[in-house]
Amino acid sequence: MAILNHKTMKSIRLTINRQEKIILVKDIIYAQVKDKLCSIYLGDHAPYRLFLSIASLKAMLPSDGFLQISRSYLISLNHLQDVDSDSVILLDGTRLPYSHRQKAQILHIFQNHLSKQVQKQEHSLWKINIFNEFRCFDHSPFPFAIIEAVYDVYRNRTDYYFRYANEALQSMLHTPLHLLLDASFFSVIPEADLTWRQIFSQCASMGGSMDTYVTSSIDDRLLRVVSYQPHFGFCASLILEAERDCKPL
Repeated sequence: MAILNHKTMKSIRLTINRQEKIILVKDIIYAQVKDKLCSIYLGDHAPYRLFLSIASLKAMLPSDGFLQISRSYLISLNHLQDVDSDSVILLDGTRLPYSHRQKAQILHIFQNHLSKQVQKQEHSLWKINIFNEFRCFDHSPFPFAIIEAVYDVYRNRTDYYFRYANEALQSMLHTPLHLLLDASFFSVIPEADLTWRQIFSQCASMGGSMDTYVTSSIDDRLLRVVSYQPHFGFCASLILEAERDCKPL
């Protein structure tokens, strides 16, 4: 049995093994139905499993926040990172197959979702004054950048663009600031570890902060990257040099 919390649309109630469970909608990453058994994945939490059709679960959830990509999978748009020729890619790296007949619709809905989120945050107002907001980092001894995640509907992928960089980052990358600004991160650093993509995607889309270790593709140094979301769709990253024996296991 499943009951929708119509009042807030922030949670759903599920009866699992004769016990009632309340699940926050924002915690749902995706659901899979196989042999009539529905598995609802919630990040670090073990998936909830119950007999429920994908159509029934979909009807319980906000229609503008979830997307059915095949007969078996329903995903949260807030956790969608990219779409390639075979799979949709979630922020945690999970790859799920989609119905190829629905590819155009999936891309259209994903793009509309991103546009709506940006409009809600009204980031364009602060973007005009981005240098004033982050000028305190201009002369910082530590490299610092603001990266914007931009979905390219024509190339069917998300790219990441420098919107601010300080002098220390200019020195680290051996690239003048005027060439960094508005350039794609992976065009400037084509051999960069793909961990950067996960950092930018997760912070830009989900918010919060991340403290991650990445090996530099330029000089093989171990870097500690401290990141957070200053505004929706953007990731701010401070880059520190780390000792190899400091990297967590």
